[in-house]
Amino acid sequence: MLLLILWSFHGQSQEVNSTRFLEFKYGFHTPSGDMKDRFGANSDFGISFENVGLKNKILFGVEGIFIFGSTVNEDVLASLRAYDGSIIGVDGKAGDVNLKERGFYLGFNAGKIFSTSEHKNKLTGIRAQIGGGLLQHKIRVQDNVGSIVALEKKYLKGYDRLSNGPAIHLGLGYQYQSPTNNFHFHIMGDFYGARTQSRRDIDFLTGEYLEQKRTDIFAGFSVAYIVTISRVYKSEHIYY
Repeated sequence: MLLLILWSFHGQSQEVNSTRFLEFKYGFHTPSGDMKDRFGANSDFGISFENVGLKNKILFGVEGIFIFGSTVNEDVLASLRAYDGSIIGVDGKAGDVNLKERGFYLGFNAGKIFSTSEHKNKLTGIRAQIGGGLLQHKIRVQDNVGSIVALEKKYLKGYDRLSNGPAIHLGLGYQYQSPTNNFHFHIMGDFYGARTQSRRDIDFLTGEYLEQKRTDIFAGFSVAYIVTISRVYKSEHIYY
């Protein structure tokens, strides 16, 4: 008598459903609105983390950029300057002081890649995205010699005009995904717009609180090197 023993076992086939990107960005932007009155052109370095669906090409993520520049149009140290524009230190000599732009943007973003490739999972094409978050900027007062008493660390908040507020980020550009390796990049045109306000109790130059609402805008381009850090799988169960 032949006994047939039936074994039931469970297997899995896995289909890639989405992928995750880590992006390292550099951007260059020019200001407009109220920001143009305070700063000149700026650069930024940034990083973002995104999850991208391979079928619908929709992305969601978080991003952050560090903003820096060397052109400041508002002389917040005018009240400290001598007739020749210098600021005299405790040693009786002219100090070495620079004003610089510093800031950041942090936010969430969402977008879509309109594929220009016939491959269903290829993330090459026109990329459009929108995001929202927080923009902050200030004037960095840098006393290179450290000889000016009025510019000691405890007084700097009276000069830096720290401002922040809600912001939006719009982007449109081109993304490329290599078919053979992990070399991916995108080039984007960027627009940042924010409604900010001073966060300092007093401004030493004017002697008052700067209560006016600001419309800070800057626009330009960014380039990013993209690293695929993981793939998310959709499981399909098969029974025998």
